[in-house]
Amino acid sequence: MSTERYEIDPFVQEAPRIANRWRADRALRQGVQRILPPDVFEKAAGDLDHAAERCATEMPPLAARAEANPPRHLPYDAWGRRIDRIEIDPAWTELVRLLQGLGAVAIPYEETYGPYGRVVQAALYQMAQAVTATALCPLGMSDGAAACLRQHDAELAARYVPLLTKRVGGWTSGQWMTEKEGGSDLSRSGTVATPLGDGTWALRGTKWFTSATTADIAVALARPEGAEPGSRGLSLFALELRGPDGGWNGLRVRRLKDKYGTRGLPTAELDLDGAVAVPVGGIGGGVAKITSVLHVARMASAQAGPGATGHLLQLARDYARRRVVRGGPLADSPLHLGWLAELAAEHEAMVQMALRSAQLVGRQENGDSGDTGDAALLARVVVPLAKMVTAREAVRACSELLESFGGAGYLEDTGIPQVLRDVQVQSIWEGTTNVLSLDVVRALGDPGVAAAFRDDVEARLAAHPHPRTEAASRIVRDAAREVAAREPDPATARELAWSMARVYQAALLAAQAGWALTTLGDERTAVALEIFTARPLTVPVAHEKSRLLGLD
Repeated sequence: MSTERYEIDPFVQEAPRIANRWRADRALRQGVQRILPPDVFEKAAGDLDHAAERCATEMPPLAARAEANPPRHLPYDAWGRRIDRIEIDPAWTELVRLLQGLGAVAIPYEETYGPYGRVVQAALYQMAQAVTATALCPLGMSDGAAACLRQHDAELAARYVPLLTKRVGGWTSGQWMTEKEGGSDLSRSGTVATPLGDGTWALRGTKWFTSATTADIAVALARPEGAEPGSRGLSLFALELRGPDGGWNGLRVRRLKDKYGTRGLPTAELDLDGAVAVPVGGIGGGVAKITSVLHVARMASAQAGPGATGHLLQLARDYARRRVVRGGPLADSPLHLGWLAELAAEHEAMVQMALRSAQLVGRQENGDSGDTGDAALLARVVVPLAKMVTAREAVRACSELLESFGGAGYLEDTGIPQVLRDVQVQSIWEGTTNVLSLDVVRALGDPGVAAAFRDDVEARLAAHPHPRTEAASRIVRDAAREVAAREPDPATARELAWSMARVYQAALLAAQAGWALTTLGDERTAVALEIFTARPLTVPVAHEKSRLLGLD
């Protein structure tokens, strides 16, 4: 019998390490620096560096715990009494608390940054996106609800906005629109509101997909009894989820959703059975009112794509320095570096688009058009375009970045697959690609919106001219003229919206590149612009017979 012993290889691959994103992510930091005045940037840089440090150290362990212990629904107690308790891991609740304390909701409502508060908030969202187990979701909805109440109902705003925007002990809000009958087609909403005679209403119906089920309040669409069918008959209501006795306010939890991603986030299917609510801004105009919630929520969602992509890109860069392949670090491979450069260019385009959407919303809210002409007109297309393009680009980029880790990228305990799963929801949440494309086409029906977009593309290209960006700027101008010549046809809305988004991203990259070259002597964004514009910016209209394949 052989007594030969085999020595086990002691090698252990060094894992990539999460870095302080504010310091590590030059695309994000310099994008914010260009937009903010120097004195505002100096203040914001300190706050964002502090937030980034907490995102890199405190939050990932909490997020891992929350993901490992997803929410549970207990419909009954031991004696058969209906309780519908939703149990949340304390780590997830702590993430919400930490984010509130950093100002995830509060920043735009405070005076510290004035009309630039949305940009600072956006940077925080991007840094926190991938390390907080989707705890930003209820905070984004709380922000949208606060903005909606301020715009449409001064009395409810006075009651709830201070609670929703508190940094310590703040409330959260949900937004309940999605129903089995309609989904994104709000005209088919089946929830009915019955007046109770004291200014309150009782809501009855089923909300098929409700995030932030553990929130304190919610805004919900319902059709008052006797109101006309279709979307015109809908009203917006606000309700507290718990009654004075601490029990549910006429709510019954059917089930928690078993989702592909965002597993730490409690998402439920709810029955409203006499939930007491009050109309927001009176009866009527429900869709228009909840649009103000969606406007803010879409801007927040636009930060998720660059947030997730930037997180994996930072890890991939760090891993390339630690992983040895064929006798040298992966970082020495021209092939690998070229691949990462392509993804970095896409990431920077996402960052610029997302920050621009936040900048416009901030100016719109503060009545400050700045360099945009009419910020409100421009925001009507830029916000849905930003949400649409960053969501789709991030799915592809995160998938490729997962691949950059090899087999380790496919292992759940590295935390990398979760980032890809979670970012997938952004192309569905607050409007799918088709829904957003149709919203853009409708907005372009206003000649002022179309003109504002055309003018702003040129304004971005002319903002920071530099010889290094001239060739790319010519490509963008040619593509912009091609897009402007297209008819806003619903049948080709996807191609139009995608082309508009890519042209606008390239124009923003040109502005950032010129600024960075002139102000910082940094050519990194100029390289990103050259890579980004090396591919066609516009999407050809689908073949007229493509409908034959659509349902084949």
